[in-house]
Amino acid sequence: IQISGPFTLSRNDLFPFRNRQEYLSVVLMKGRYFEDWSPGPFMGRNWEGEFQIQLSKENGEVVHAVDLNDYFQEDLVFNSLFDIEFDDYNGDGNIDFTIGQYASSNGNIFKLFTLDPSGQIEQLPIEGHRELMISGAGRYSAKLAKNKSGFSSTYYDNSIGKNVIQSFA
Repeated sequence: IQISGPFTLSRNDLFPFRNRQEYLSVVLMKGRYFEDWSPGPFMGRNWEGEFQIQLSKENGEVVHAVDLNDYFQEDLVFNSLFDIEFDDYNGDGNIDFTIGQYASSNGNIFKLFTLDPSGQIEQLPIEGHRELMISGAGRYSAKLAKNKSGFSSTYYDNSIGKNVIQSFA
């Protein structure tokens, strides 16, 4: 099924974080919906195409949007609706969040974003890394563990047969 208008896969109320009636959403702008019932990572319902992260007012008016595909090398596919996990990972007072994609049976890759006070959505740089590999968390948004100097993530490395914890400042 071809999709030529917006389809929202994730709509998240920001009132608890920004004390304003705003929503942060992941929206399929153009693409396709298909079902694949053969066993595998994309078994079930799938949305594939051009996605945006949108900040909108309560009435649906989009205040700011970024093209999510610009941040990933592969085509984007989501196979479920999801909630975004929010926190302040770098201590600047702005809410931060992850958006991810399936990488392998060992985990998913995530990009880290922030929402500044003016409503701009930007990727947060992670020194020495293009992305975070995370195992055992949400498939499309993951809550990162906070520590004294910043945050950490955990992924399974099958070459050593262990979970690896990476810490970031």
